[in-house]
Amino acid sequence: MTHHDDHNRGQEDTPPAGEDNGRGCPHPAAEPLLIPGFAVTYDRQFNLGNFEWLRPAITLAVKSTVPAGTAFDLHHAQERVRRMARENVRAQLLRQQGRREVVFLGLPPPPAGAEESLRLRTVRVSLVYRVHLGQEQALTVGYVDWSDVRQVAHSPGELHIALARLWHSLWANAADEIARARGQGGSGGFLGLPPRPAPDRPAANGSRPR
Repeated sequence: MTHHDDHNRGQEDTPPAGEDNGRGCPHPAAEPLLIPGFAVTYDRQFNLGNFEWLRPAITLAVKSTVPAGTAFDLHHAQERVRRMARENVRAQLLRQQGRREVVFLGLPPPPAGAEESLRLRTVRVSLVYRVHLGQEQALTVGYVDWSDVRQVAHSPGELHIALARLWHSLWANAADEIARARGQGGSGGFLGLPPRPAPDRPAANGSRPR
């Protein structure tokens, strides 16, 4: 399992001596820390047994939306993006296992009472899957997609849908290659981005359909 944070720092002030952030670490609370943006990469390899494994990965590049000179809470910003990355990776294991648990793939909301200070810019997802074909034969397939998601980053629901479509495309390509390796002539599935799901329409009484 690997995790990387990349920062593009505009300015960093030295914290006053003895300043503490409540976790026993120095914290430059007296002056703003200007962070134009940062990126988080998270990947994890899941051993599935029978010499099979799954390795999903995601890279999220975000930009700070706070005005210049305004304090920026880097701790909570990274916490939210890292949680988003972990949830996206975990969702792929659940999918491989056939579990129906729904995982939210978008950016978690900011802390209670705080205004949104992040905007997701780009997403890179990859899926590497090793399967056992029998008779001491195995196949490893891998696919990567990259997308500019700035147009949907303002809406948590739209962002979730965009990421779900990217992952679905990777899985469709992997399934097709595995079917060909097993002599099935392909999966017959659609290898591009799946259509966007139709939005929920309110019922006559104003409630959402279940």
